[in-house]
Amino acid sequence: MTKNRLLNISIVLCKFIKLGYIVFFIGLTFVFVHVQMDRDYYKGKELTINAGSTDFFISSRSILKSESTDTNIYTLDNIKTFSLYLCYFQLSGILLVLFLSIKEFQKVLESVKKVKSFEEDNIKSFRRIGKFIFIYALLTSFQIMNFNKGYFHGFGISLTPLFLILLAFIMGEMFKEGYALKQENDLTI
Repeated sequence: MTKNRLLNISIVLCKFIKLGYIVFFIGLTFVFVHVQMDRDYYKGKELTINAGSTDFFISSRSILKSESTDTNIYTLDNIKTFSLYLCYFQLSGILLVLFLSIKEFQKVLESVKKVKSFEEDNIKSFRRIGKFIFIYALLTSFQIMNFNKGYFHGFGISLTPLFLILLAFIMGEMFKEGYALKQENDLTI
């Protein structure tokens, strides 16, 4: 199956996605360090807090001083240092988990390309992908941001990662059954 175009394209796409995650992490780290060094540069630049594609999201927004306008509170220069670190580590964790998931998926694609689909490594890879998606779901389920004059926090449960976790573990079990059948077939001569 070395000439299968779809597999070759998928493997190359996985490599580009992994490279994109690395570049995004470097950019994120650059912005994180730059905010620490020069907060005045971000004065007035609003921080958009978006729940993304979460299906159920409960959030709260509070203003501590009523004389301030709402638009001036949620800017990047007003974010507290602890919240900045929390957001940085949350996003870094999400990028790491996504990178590792793509890496495991690429390993599965490469083994399928070598016609070694039903191997024990693929079973482990699908189980790891399921665990990584679970960690991703945990990391994306909360938002906590404290600002100098207000705060924003929320908790969301997305059904998409939960469905993907189930799918990854089902694929692992399917490959496990295929591996058992292959072992049984290899013993039968």
